[in-house]
Amino acid sequence: MKITALILFALICTVHFANAQSINYYPDSIRVELPDQKSVIVFEMRDFKNSISFIQNFPAFLKEIVVQVQKSSPANFGETGPNRIEVRLVPEGEKEILTVGEVHSYKPVGEKTLISILPVDHQPTRVTVKEKQIIELLPPGWELSILSREYKVNLYSESFKFLTSIGNLDFSDLSAYLLKAADLKSLGRSSIRSKIVIRENKIDQSTLSRKFPGDNISLTGTAGVGLFRDKLYPQLTLTLGLTFRDHFNRQNIRTSLVYDNLIFSEKITEGYQTNINSFLSLSFEKNFNKKTKGAQWGGVGAGLLVRRSGDYFTGNTAKFFFIHELENRRISILPEFYLTDDYKKFAFGMTLKYTF
Repeated sequence: MKITALILFALICTVHFANAQSINYYPDSIRVELPDQKSVIVFEMRDFKNSISFIQNFPAFLKEIVVQVQKSSPANFGETGPNRIEVRLVPEGEKEILTVGEVHSYKPVGEKTLISILPVDHQPTRVTVKEKQIIELLPPGWELSILSREYKVNLYSESFKFLTSIGNLDFSDLSAYLLKAADLKSLGRSSIRSKIVIRENKIDQSTLSRKFPGDNISLTGTAGVGLFRDKLYPQLTLTLGLTFRDHFNRQNIRTSLVYDNLIFSEKITEGYQTNINSFLSLSFEKNFNKKTKGAQWGGVGAGLLVRRSGDYFTGNTAKFFFIHELENRRISILPEFYLTDDYKKFAFGMTLKYTF
């Protein structure tokens, strides 16, 4: 009957808060400005350490893409723009859906590469203003985007001729600079932001900064209902948590210091007597949700009885519990296992918690 009451309480109190925010799967960003070629390239990567060779070989990769585009287009293609070229590197085994409509698509035989050429009828002039000063002005021009699981690239060039000329550049100095400036040995979970200007095939200006994911500490209060043997009791909890985020700024690992107060009430001759038993516990949890920013925690915890009142627990007592929190839900159910009477006797319990 008491277990049924716990389940009913969960159904009544469950509150769901929608949080469908997307995750930035490409946290590392490098902007390369090429004034001689009147072009700008922005590299965005999942993990900069794994993309150095791609950056170094990018001119050769771009030259190959341009050759494939020219093969599949009219002879005067470079004079008909500006156009937008979209390149998608499809991983092995992924289902391919080709865009239908007024889109020219080309897929090299034997390669998982999709190239789409889209004519641009009304391309605006783009102006970037910072602190009341124009810092960038991009007239209508050619655009090329590359998308894969590990990186995405956006390239702007004033003309197809300038876009083609990028294939003749050498990015060896660029990759060497990035390796040295980023210092991979100490990069850890940090992401990088870089802006580089290349003139006459040499680095003219450069900046590089790191962004460390925002680990955070929290103090939360929870109220709940617990079941120990045949006793149903209210519970108040204070939790001091430290959450560590990963390279994509997702909540990843959480460790918490938990102070539970189990409030038992017994009827006596003259009213009721309240006995508070307190446990101090340590928990370790991992976020198993990798798709949205909302966390779905799962983990384990263990604690010791630090305050005893009444005869509910005897001698030294420890408890172990499992944690499972659904994404964006304030309600959690914790199965608990107690070792009491100097750790000789076993008892099962369960707690239903609501986090404020």
